[in-house]
Amino acid sequence: MKKLYEFTALVSCAAVIAADNEQSAIKAIEGWERAWFETGEIIGVSDIELFSVREADQSCLEDLAHEVV
Repeated sequence: MKKLYEFTALVSCAAVIAADNEQSAIKAIEGWERAWFETGEIIGVSDIELFSVREADQSCLEDLAHEVV
């Protein structure tokens, strides 16, 4: 029976912005949130910690988890 394992981690990304100056470049990426992972280059994942473990309804694992393995 599968359980839900929730982790926290630090994810490092790199994004390249073409701009006239640093302020413009920073302004361009403010509010990116998910875009860092969707358009940036993933550099690494670190400091992974198990946050919680929960029982799960086996009939809807695809809806409850980001990934089922």
